[in-house]
Amino acid sequence: MTSSSAEMPDLHAVRHSGRGTTATIYLQKLRHNLAVFRELHHGPIIAVVKADAYGHGLSRVVPVLHEVEAFAVATLEEAQQVRALSRQHKIILLEGVFNAAELETAIEQRFDVVVHQDFQLELIQQCQSAQSALNVWIKIDTGMNRLGFNAGELTEIRQQLSHSAVINKVMLMTHFADSDHSDVVITQSQVNKNQELIKDFESYSLSNTAAVLNGLSDPNEWVRLGIGLFGIKQAEQLEHTTSNLQPVMQLSANILALKHVLSGHSIGYAATYTAELDMQIAIVGIGYADGYPWRPQMTAHALINGQKCPLVGRVSMDMLAVDVSALKDCAVGDEVILWGPELPTDKVAAELKLIPYVLTCGITRRVKFVYVDE
Repeated sequence: MTSSSAEMPDLHAVRHSGRGTTATIYLQKLRHNLAVFRELHHGPIIAVVKADAYGHGLSRVVPVLHEVEAFAVATLEEAQQVRALSRQHKIILLEGVFNAAELETAIEQRFDVVVHQDFQLELIQQCQSAQSALNVWIKIDTGMNRLGFNAGELTEIRQQLSHSAVINKVMLMTHFADSDHSDVVITQSQVNKNQELIKDFESYSLSNTAAVLNGLSDPNEWVRLGIGLFGIKQAEQLEHTTSNLQPVMQLSANILALKHVLSGHSIGYAATYTAELDMQIAIVGIGYADGYPWRPQMTAHALINGQKCPLVGRVSMDMLAVDVSALKDCAVGDEVILWGPELPTDKVAAELKLIPYVLTCGITRRVKFVYVDE
């Protein structure tokens, strides 16, 4: 097994030095998850790597996912980062471009652009580029009510784009509003609308991670896989089993101190937690400045020496407290797992009444990243 880190290449040293606040990224698990989705969907796959690959590190994730057919991002800057890592892949700008300069860059860098507003159509029509190389995805709103044209505008939009000299190919894109649940009214309505929309398109993208896992994807579509590639699901979602997906990230930190707290004494800011009995707590070197969310009332758990232990009191900027009264063996320097393969991110998020995206995307620069490949 090999590991790499720009500052501290030795994994053991990172975890047992000072705060030890570390995000460990298991690259082999990323490959495994892609293979799982290849079994579920035999058509082309778009790896969504926006927001620094959902907090996992875009520069390390993109090379591992080189077998996908395309990458997708939210911003032009993200697209340029991906292009620097891959000269050949299709790269899709999910929010499109917002001015003429961005459109010129998209054409030069061979980015596909999503078009969802009239002014984006106008930018394309006014473009004077000599290259006929722009691939466009028309975004149709079938129920998400976020981005996209109405379905009734599709014919007119295609006609407008057909008059542009810069267009190479026109494709279709939509987005499920609740693909976590395949049998609800809005999902079934969108499925029906999608089948009508795709009739005149050779290439189209309808489905995200949950749609694929729930069997909603069309066999020939370009599916957009984001959070699922990193082995994370919504705790409440999915009739389809996701047991084969493996969490790619582990977030951990060290115990900085152990304290004995007497019954009736409070712990942490605002005295939100009071010990009902004498208890032992561990002060752990991670806080909201590292990306562990601050919540008014904590109900989450951490994993110490293989045992789940409840967090107590409020999360501080640099530290949090864990009740270790039930542990027989616990010492300063012990590793504390906040989430990871043994403590699924979606379960932690559910306890915090958050979505897992918030956890992985919220990790800050203070956390050291270690990449492990095996």
